[in-house]
Amino acid sequence: MRSKFIGILFALSFFAVLEIVVRLTDVYYFEQPEVFFVNLKKNYVESGKADADIIVLGDSRSMALEGYVPKTDKEFSVYNHSLPAMGPKYYRFFLDKYLKAGNKKPKMVLFAASPKLYSSGYGPPLYDPSGKVVASNETVTEYITRRWKEGWEKNIFQSPKKENIIRYGGKQDDADQILWEFFGHRYLHQFSISELWNQYEGVERLFIITKAIPLLYQSYRFHGGIRNLISSSHWKLSKDYLAKSKFCENCKNVEAGLCMPPHSQREDNLIIQDQIERHLGKYNISNRVNPGLVALARVQAKEEAKNTSYNNDIASFEKPNYLVLEDLISYTNEKGIRFGFVYMPWIGVRENAPEVQYKLGELRKYLKTHPEVGAFFFPDSGYPIDLFVDNIHYDCRGETRVNAEFQNFVLPEVFRFLQNR
Repeated sequence: MRSKFIGILFALSFFAVLEIVVRLTDVYYFEQPEVFFVNLKKNYVESGKADADIIVLGDSRSMALEGYVPKTDKEFSVYNHSLPAMGPKYYRFFLDKYLKAGNKKPKMVLFAASPKLYSSGYGPPLYDPSGKVVASNETVTEYITRRWKEGWEKNIFQSPKKENIIRYGGKQDDADQILWEFFGHRYLHQFSISELWNQYEGVERLFIITKAIPLLYQSYRFHGGIRNLISSSHWKLSKDYLAKSKFCENCKNVEAGLCMPPHSQREDNLIIQDQIERHLGKYNISNRVNPGLVALARVQAKEEAKNTSYNNDIASFEKPNYLVLEDLISYTNEKGIRFGFVYMPWIGVRENAPEVQYKLGELRKYLKTHPEVGAFFFPDSGYPIDLFVDNIHYDCRGETRVNAEFQNFVLPEVFRFLQNR
């Protein structure tokens, strides 16, 4: 009996020491890049040291936009706070956190968005991201009533049958579950459990809180980093890793396959940090992809674009839902911050599709009803498909073009807008 007690005490002591060590050290530098990226951005915001005049918000496509250091007194500093796969709901809460952390209040928020991000509202709830069952969040009472009405044939008291099964990373599971495992850390690592509680309500609140509770333990929060700590290969750090970081900003080097992530997770994350810091928040995740896979994805994207037929019936087009824009405009007005909208370029053949053009026309009409909002467009919103690695993300050359146009055409317009105001 005594030996069992000693064993339990030893185990508890071990985990207590581990928890303390993780809390006092930067274990997240050994995490997978997706988790590291979110925590790096989170720590920067919570430091209260951010001082950009203009902050950019957006998704994985707008992550490719580089920040800006003013060269004259008529220009403004820009920092990119875009995060991948977070969805539009977090923007207002991110801004609230940004201001409460003591960062300098920006003069403007630039929302760099693509059609789905600005015109589809907040979308289905987190617990049913594909909208197979519900289109919006439910109260607990509504959820219980719906589940009861679904009856025994819907497996109320059993695990539901998997309908949307996909394979990914050697796993086979429901698409929603795999998507949550891949993207869920964006929410859980960006916000504390109390922040998440205040952001959500109803069943969505219960869902996100149950996912967040285990992360109260830092040893669980960074379990991937702890696992990598065991391997000596992840501790290695090349003396020239900063030179490699700059070397891998050359498109020829990226396309030649010379810029694949190193085996050392610590070195990989330090390179990511270097690029984010030097380019004021910018990081093009496509540059990490194997060139062979990029070529394959590009062929598939071209084939899909070629075989896609577009609906020309305007009456059947989904009506834009500008709830995201309404909330952001209202919030920034309340805080005395200017709001600007940047329309991000997309694949030309898809950008020119009738429904996308319809939404663009409706967007222009909507923005005219808000004269206080700055609306900024690139010289051409449709890029050649060869500048993308898939249907969403710019490749290295696409990144180069979008930044050249952002700094030469878009930002001067933004600066004039702020000067005139």
